[in-house]
Amino acid sequence: MRNYIIGFAAFIIVIFVIALAIGQSDDTDDMAYTDEFASTEEVIDTPAERFEEPIKESAEELIEEIQEPAQPSPDFNTAAIEIPRSNRKFPEQILVRVNYTTSYNKETKCPNWVAWRLEKDKTDGPYSRKGVPYYDENYKAYGIGNLTESMARGNYITDMEAGPPRQEISDWADRPSNTDHGHICPAADNRWSKAAMNQSFLLTNMCPQDHNLNGGDWKALEDRCRGWAIHYGDIYIVAGPIFYNGITQTMGQNKVGIPDAFFKVVLCLGKKPKALGFIFPNNGTHHKLESYVLTVDEVEEITGFDFFYNLPDDIETAVEAVSNLNAW
Repeated sequence: MRNYIIGFAAFIIVIFVIALAIGQSDDTDDMAYTDEFASTEEVIDTPAERFEEPIKESAEELIEEIQEPAQPSPDFNTAAIEIPRSNRKFPEQILVRVNYTTSYNKETKCPNWVAWRLEKDKTDGPYSRKGVPYYDENYKAYGIGNLTESMARGNYITDMEAGPPRQEISDWADRPSNTDHGHICPAADNRWSKAAMNQSFLLTNMCPQDHNLNGGDWKALEDRCRGWAIHYGDIYIVAGPIFYNGITQTMGQNKVGIPDAFFKVVLCLGKKPKALGFIFPNNGTHHKLESYVLTVDEVEEITGFDFFYNLPDDIETAVEAVSNLNAW
């Protein structure tokens, strides 16, 4: 009996020892879990800005790399800022179109200037020059109205709003062999609208222009301007012919003046406003674009026009004195 009691007591002791060991093991696991949970809590309790701010900055930097430069809205009125003025006297009839404004000269039968704002979403579109003139359901030309056979030949259209004498379709019958209908506001800047495309083919937007210039260096600048408009969001352009010593060459019955050269000035507003001027001789020579670059001040001196005069004086003075093509 005594041996039985001793054996039972030993069994109870063994059971107690095992239970105690298991209990200690469970406590250790709980402590490990608690410590791990505490570590997690430490991260959660850390102020969010410690982690969010660097991520936010990185995202902003990435966006700046993949997006075009943001152009803040100027803090001054830009309405009609592309329209120039002049202290010189010359014949002028202002004609306002869908996409541009022109000053028409009944002596030269050419525009004095054509001005327009070129926006990013107007640098392309579905309407090709091959479709001009585009007609509505009443067979009226969009942006022009009724056309007669004498008013249009191919794409080109006499502008009946221009007071006579004016440039007529018939004046192009005996044009010099190397001469094109030179758009001042290019057709490719008007592909977004049937009316705008039609109006770009009005003869009040045309000058006799050397064929190689029209399809060469002048076109290259037109393409570059569309690239700038896409990059910056919009730009302002004024262009036109130059008659250095008055009208020395003409064509057609109405004696349409053949320009000696062409000018173009371009303005970009935004974080750092800037402007460029260009003058192209009306001949077939080819040069790099840099060779035609002038300051806007220099183009003003040659043409007699005051460009972008509605800019704040400090901005106008700064941008018109610099000609840095590499900054564009």
